[in-house]
Amino acid sequence: MKKLILFILVIANIAIYAEVGKEKVIYLRGVDLTVDSATLKNGLTMQNSLIVNRLVGGTTSFSIPATNKFKGKGVEFGINARHSGLLGTDFGISFATLFADSIFSGDYSNSTARLGSGSSAVTIGSESFVASEFTSNRLQTANIKLAENIYIFHDSGNKFLEGLALRLGGEIYGNEVKSKSPYYFTNSSTTTNGTTAFSSGAGASSIEKLTYNEAYLNAILGLGYNLKIAEGHNISLGYEYLKSVANSGNYENKTSSLFVLTPTIAFPFENKIKGKVDSELVGSRISIGYRFNISENVSFGLNYSHTEATHRVVDSKVKEAGNILTLLGGSSSSINFLPFILGSQPGFGPFPENKDIRRQIGFEVSYRF
Repeated sequence: MKKLILFILVIANIAIYAEVGKEKVIYLRGVDLTVDSATLKNGLTMQNSLIVNRLVGGTTSFSIPATNKFKGKGVEFGINARHSGLLGTDFGISFATLFADSIFSGDYSNSTARLGSGSSAVTIGSESFVASEFTSNRLQTANIKLAENIYIFHDSGNKFLEGLALRLGGEIYGNEVKSKSPYYFTNSSTTTNGTTAFSSGAGASSIEKLTYNEAYLNAILGLGYNLKIAEGHNISLGYEYLKSVANSGNYENKTSSLFVLTPTIAFPFENKIKGKVDSELVGSRISIGYRFNISENVSFGLNYSHTEATHRVVDSKVKEAGNILTLLGGSSSSINFLPFILGSQPGFGPFPENKDIRRQIGFEVSYRF
C-alpha cells in the first residue's frame, strides 16, 4: 500500500510539472483487444494448489482447463508532455471489457472412505471425471501508466538519435475474470465393498461461478523512439520490460446446488472456496505508432502493441472446508483429526503459472497545445 500511495504522489507531481511544459499532446484512443488470459488460466487451475491437502484426506483431484481468447473493445486516454530537450512524460489510463466463447474445464477426482470398523466396516471408493462448460466469460482489464523519457541524445545534432529515449516508470495494472458454468457432463463410478456402479450423463443441478482478480504495481524499464519522417508525419517505437514490485489478488469459486433428501424434498446448498492470492509478473511490451497532422493542433493516429507476461502465483490463502469423511475412518476410538485439519488449510501447492498474451490495435485523435 505504501508503494501504491507513493506512485500516486509521483503521478500528481508529474501532472503539476507538466503544466509548465514546452509541448503537450492529449489523446483519446479507441482500441480493439485480444487477450489469451493468464488470469483466467490461473483462476481455473487455482484449486490444483489443494492437491496435497486433499491427498492427506485420501482424495485425488485436479483440473485441466481448455480456454478461449477474450476479445473486446476498450478506451484509452493519455498525455505526452515534452518538458525540455532532455525530459518528457507519458501518462495514460486505459480500460476494456472483453468476452470469450465457451470454456471447458475437465475435473478428475478419486476418493476412498472407510465407514465403521471390524467386519461391519464399509469401504466406499469413487472415481469421476466432470467436464464443466463455462458459457458466460468476462474479463475486465485496466491500466494506469506513468513513464519518464530521458532523451539522452537530444543535443547530439543527429536527427536519427535525438528521438531515442531511456524510459523509466511504473504502472498500476489489474484484471478481473468472471466465469459461470450452468451445466456439466459427468462420468463416474462408485465401488462399495467390491461392487461397482457406473453412471454418466449431463446435469444442471448446480451452478458454478468463478471470480478471480489480480492487481500489480509494475516497474517499467525500456526504450522509446520518436522520428519525424515527413512534414506532419511521425512514428514512435517502444520496448518496455515489466516487473511487479507489489501485488494483490482474490479468488472465489462458488457452487450452488440442491441437496436432495427424497424425491420430493430438497434444500439449497452452497459450497464456497475462496482466499487471497499473492503472485508476481514478469514480461515485456512492444509498441509502434503513427500520427499524421490534419491541422496545426489536431492529429489522427494508428498504433499497435503486443504484450507477453508470465503471471506466477507464489502464495495462496485459498482453502476449503475439511472433508468430514476423514474423521470416520477406522474405529471410533482411533479418530484421526490430522487429515481433517490439514484438509482445511490453505493450499500447499503447486501454484499455477501461466503466460498472458495480448494484442491491441488502436485508432486515436490527439490535440497538441
